Order: sequence, then C-alpha cells, then structure tokens
Amino acid sequence: MTVASSDVVAGTCPIVITRTYTVTDECGNTSADIVHTINVDDTTVPTFTGSITTTTVEGCVAGDAPVAETTVAGLEALTGDLLISDNCSADANMTVASSDVVAGTCPIVITRTYTVTDECGNTSADIVHTINVDDTTVPTFTGSITTTTVEGCVAGDAPAAETTVAGLEALTGDLLISDNCSADGALTVASSDVVAGTCPIVITRTYTVTDECGNTSADIVHTINVDDTTAPTFTGSITTTTVEGCVAGDAPAAETTVAGLEALTGDLLISDNCSADANMTVASSDVVAGTCPIVITRTYTVTDECGNTSADIVHTINVEDTSEPTFTGSITTTTVEG
Repeated sequence: MTVASSDVVAGTCPIVITRTYTVTDECGNTSADIVHTINVDDTTVPTFTGSITTTTVEGCVAGDAPVAETTVAGLEALTGDLLISDNCSADANMTVASSDVVAGTCPIVITRTYTVTDECGNTSADIVHTINVDDTTVPTFTGSITTTTVEGCVAGDAPAAETTVAGLEALTGDLLISDNCSADGALTVASSDVVAGTCPIVITRTYTVTDECGNTSADIVHTINVDDTTAPTFTGSITTTTVEGCVAGDAPAAETTVAGLEALTGDLLISDNCSADANMTVASSDVVAGTCPIVITRTYTVTDECGNTSADIVHTINVEDTSEPTFTGSITTTTVEG
C-alpha cells in the first residue's frame, strides 16, 4: 500500500497545519481521509543581554525625565550594552511597554521598567532603567542691596538680618533672586556679619540663598554703617565767677574734662547718646576784654568719640582788683621858716 498526504496551513500562534493522509492498496482502492492536526507554536519569550546605564538629567519634576522608548531599536540605542533578541520575531515586529515608579527628591528617582513582547504574546523579563532627575543649579540673583546707614552706637543697633527671600528683595536696592526649581517661599536664607571700624561701625552682612536640593547661591553682600552723628548736649549753665586779680592770667585754669566742667558752680549737666563722660574731650578758648574787672569770656565745647561737637558752653570770669593800696613807714615832720 501507498500513503499520500497533503497539508493545509492556517493561523498564527499557533500555526495550524491540517495534514490529510490517504492510503491506497495494490488495486487502486483509496481509504477515507486520515487527518493529523499539527500546531506549530512559539512559546519562547524574548531575551536580552546587558543593561541600560543609569541616566541622570537636570530637572525639577519627574516630567523632566526623557520619554520612554517604544521600540526595540530605541531601547538598544540607550546608553549601555542592552541587546534584545527573539527566536521568531524580528525587532521591528516586537512591542515595547513601560511603567514608571517615582520616589525621592534630590534626586527624584524614576525606576522605569520595560517589557518586550513578541508576535505570539510572549513577554520578556523586566528590563530596568533607573533615571535620576536632579536639580544641581544654584539660585541666582541680579542687582544688589544699597549700603544702609543707621544712627547708632554699637553693631547691635543695625537692623536684624532678613530670613526670607521676600525680605531680602524688599531691602533698598534692586536685588532680585530666582531659582530654576524652588519657589521663593521654599528657599532658605542664611547670613553672617563681619564687624569692623568705628565712626562708622561697618557691618559687612553676607547672605546666601539655598534651594530645596541644597544648592547655595553666590554671596549677596549688604554693607551697613552704624554711625553716631548726634552731638553731645547740655542743660543748665555755669555761674559767672569773680576772682581777685590783676591780670587775665589770675583766672582759674580751664577745665579739661566733663567731670571738671560739671563741678563748676552752677547746674551744668552734659550728656551724649553714645560716649561716656570720661571718653569725651573738652576744648576751650578765652576772649579777654575790659579792665576793672577784666572780663574773660571762656567758651567750652565738648566732642564725643565720633567727632560730634556740642554747642558752646560759656563761662564768664571777672578778674577784679578790689584791694586798696597799702603803705608802710611814715613821713618825718618838716619845719620851715615862715
């Protein structure tokens, strides 16, 4: 007997082959059809070797990450050594799917998981691509803060340091601060002071602004001068003094201290907003006029440690001779002819 067969092929995944046999004897008699169904199926998943290198990009939010690849060619073009293959499907006929899991800040870590599916629905193991979206850009500023001068005696008289971006930008000047990711309200402001000099006391206040990812700006400098421009003041006066004498030099010596001035007869009181009495200097000048008495108009001024000088304090001194002439001895009696 002889055996003959024919195949009918249909479908995909599986490919169904309907194979029909007939058997013929020596007299040419042929049997009914004997059917054999054969399924040719692909159940092998796509495979890969290598991996995708972790990618770090500059950005503020997860949306700043590169878009996911949608083809095998795109996946293999990513940095790394990834190679994908399948036993049946060509690269162009495979489909690529992906999903993202987002976590963390500074950086934002995106774990992107790809799978590759062949034409028969066989799906590869996970291919993981880690993407770090990080902000490494420091806050920037334009403009500056104008030098500030305030009345005062010590560094503590300077205005308090600002602690917010809004406060910094509100200072006199044209300072503007910006950051690529953080809003003004999320930026932190730090400052430090260096104090030098007197009259004025110069405070160099240095600010820095830090964003939410710890990036710190360049120094923003604010110069503050704390200066004393207030002159010493006084109340009361010195009583006119009269002394016995013949010449202007018989007047008492001029006082050279605030304590000495206040000790003169009268109700003079001297004060200053910053300098202690012992640290102020006293100067005087005399104008001499007249006789009997000789009138000395002595004018004092008081100067504080910053060179501010008071109004004139006047002390009138009369040097007067009130002593009558005196004599010693006598005149001998004189007798004359007459």
